[in-house]
Amino acid sequence: MPIETIFSLMRRKSLYQSFPEHVILSPNTMDLGDIGRWVVKHLGDIGHEQRVLRISSTLFDLTRELHGLSYSARRILRAAALVHDVGRSIDKEHHPMVGAGMILRSRSLRLSDSDRRVLAFLTHYHRDEVPAFGDEEILDEGHDREELRKILALLRTADALDSRSLESPRLVFGLKRKRLKITCWLQDVTGKVRRVYERRRKFRLLEEELGCAVEVDVKAAEALQLVA
Repeated sequence: MPIETIFSLMRRKSLYQSFPEHVILSPNTMDLGDIGRWVVKHLGDIGHEQRVLRISSTLFDLTRELHGLSYSARRILRAAALVHDVGRSIDKEHHPMVGAGMILRSRSLRLSDSDRRVLAFLTHYHRDEVPAFGDEEILDEGHDREELRKILALLRTADALDSRSLESPRLVFGLKRKRLKITCWLQDVTGKVRRVYERRRKFRLLEEELGCAVEVDVKAAEALQLVA
């Protein structure tokens, strides 16, 4: 029996019910170093990816009581943050679909078949429309779709809070019950900056999957300096 199948059965049968905080690791668990080097080979500069990794990790930790995901899910999220834009090396307009195909086909990217499908799924849907539950492509019957949709929601939110072409904001997060407040501090606040960072579409999945309300506020850093 493949090792991924054994781990899937262990999770589904809740063999560790007396230990609510547990992690299942195999020798072939996603290696973020290997994944990062693979992405660098294709994109060169991965500043955006590294920022999305940090933002997504912060969001994961802050909202843990809402999503209830395990540490293993956090590692998947961080890996997805690294690979989500790799398709831009070939086709910027259709990079989510192209990137998913690259992940599925690459033999230099050392992943199990299950992990490969997971990262391809998260890359494919990190922007634009998200399929209805149960209609997701790429995944097979052994994947936990509820868990992966929560990870996808966190990835989409983190990606929406950074940009390749605009100034990256200094972010302040606050969570009160089920209300997530995000303040983006920038040196130059223009109409375009507001449209990019305040777009509601990217946060909708997070609201649906975590049952929370997301508020994003863009402010000029000058105001922060005046207060200080």
